[in-house]
Amino acid sequence: MDNTIPVNSVYIHIPFCLHKCPYCDFVSLPLSQHQSCREAYAGLLRSELDLWRGSFSDTPLDFSRLRTIYFGGGTPSLMEPDEIGSILGLLPAAEEITLEANPETLDRGKLAAFRLAGVNRLSLGAQSFEPRLLAAMGRGHSPADTRRVVNEARQEGFANISIDLIYGLPDQNLAGWQADLQQALALDTQHISLYGLALEPHTPWGEQAATGRLQLPDEDSQADMLELACDVLEQAGFIHYEIANFARPGWESLHNHAYWQRDNYLGLGVAAASCLFERRFYNQKNLTAYRRLIEVGRPPLLDEEWLNIDQVISEALFLGLRLLAGIDFTAFYGRYGVDPRRRYRREIERLWEKGLIELDKQGMRLTRRGLLLGNEVFRAFV
Repeated sequence: MDNTIPVNSVYIHIPFCLHKCPYCDFVSLPLSQHQSCREAYAGLLRSELDLWRGSFSDTPLDFSRLRTIYFGGGTPSLMEPDEIGSILGLLPAAEEITLEANPETLDRGKLAAFRLAGVNRLSLGAQSFEPRLLAAMGRGHSPADTRRVVNEARQEGFANISIDLIYGLPDQNLAGWQADLQQALALDTQHISLYGLALEPHTPWGEQAATGRLQLPDEDSQADMLELACDVLEQAGFIHYEIANFARPGWESLHNHAYWQRDNYLGLGVAAASCLFERRFYNQKNLTAYRRLIEVGRPPLLDEEWLNIDQVISEALFLGLRLLAGIDFTAFYGRYGVDPRRRYRREIERLWEKGLIELDKQGMRLTRRGLLLGNEVFRAFV
C-alpha cells in the first residue's frame, strides 16, 4: 500500500513588487522597503521545501509525479535567475514551469538566464495596451515594453508565452477593450488570460469606488467586454477552456487545470495555499512570522481545514464547472463515488431551466449565459 501523498503541482509565492497597484489584493511588498528580505527569500523557500521533504509532514510527500511548478506573486521576475534555479534544483523536472513577470523587470539577458534556469513558460502582466490605463493602474511599463519582452522571450527560447489583460477598468470602454484584444493577438502568444476587475474594500481603488470617487463600468458593460473577448479570441483560433483563460490548441495551462480538477498541489512561501486530498492549509501572510517559523524548523502555517466528503464533492463540482469542458458524470463518479445528477437533481434542473448549463448523458457544462453568471451557478453547489 502506497503510504505517501502524491504532489502534482507546486505553487511558489514571491511577494515582492516594485510598488503596490491600487487594485491589488494579493500579499505583496514593495521591494524598496524589503530588499534584504528579498535576498534571503530564496533560502527560506528552500528551507521550507526541505521541511516538507523531511519529517515536516506526517505522511511523506511524493514528488515523483510532479507535473507543474508555478512562480506567482507579487512579481517573481524580481528574483535573480540563479535563485529560481536553486529552488528548481530541489524538485524533479516538471513538464511546465511558469514564471509570472512584469515587463519592466525583464531584459534579454535576464530572459535568457531564466530560460537556462529551467523556466519554460512566461506569464506576462501586460494588463492593457492603453498608456492612460497603464498610468492609472500605476504600472511602470509601456505597451512597447510588453511587445519587446514577448519578442525577446521568443528569441531566447520561450515557446510558451501567456499575457494577462484586465477589463472593467475605470474609464475603459468597449472600443478600447477591442483594441487591447487586437494588440494582444498581434503578439501571437500561445495563451491569454482575461480578468474582470474585482475590487476589495480595503484597496485604494476599492475605497475610492465605495465613496463614489472612482467610476467603473457597470456589470452589463463588463459582461459585454467578456462576450466581445470570447468572440474575438475564438474567431482568432483560441480555445476558451476556462472562464478566464484562452489558449491556442494544445497550449492550455497545465497548472490551471491542476487547480480546477482539484489535483494535489503544495504551496510554498508567504501566503501560499495548499490542497492535499481533503486537507487545505495556508501559510503565514506576514513575512516576519513566516521567516521566524522557518528559521526554527517549524511549519509556517497560519490556518488549515479538513474538508468532509460533502465539501470535497461540492468543491469539485464548482471548480470543475469553471472549465468549459465541464463535468463528465462517469469520470466524476469514478473519482468521488457520487453521481451529481442524483445528489443535485433539483439544482441541476433549475440551472438548466434558466439556460445556465448545457446538460446531456455525458455531463454538464456552462452555457455562454452561464459563463457570464458563473457565480450563480457555483452557488448552487455550495
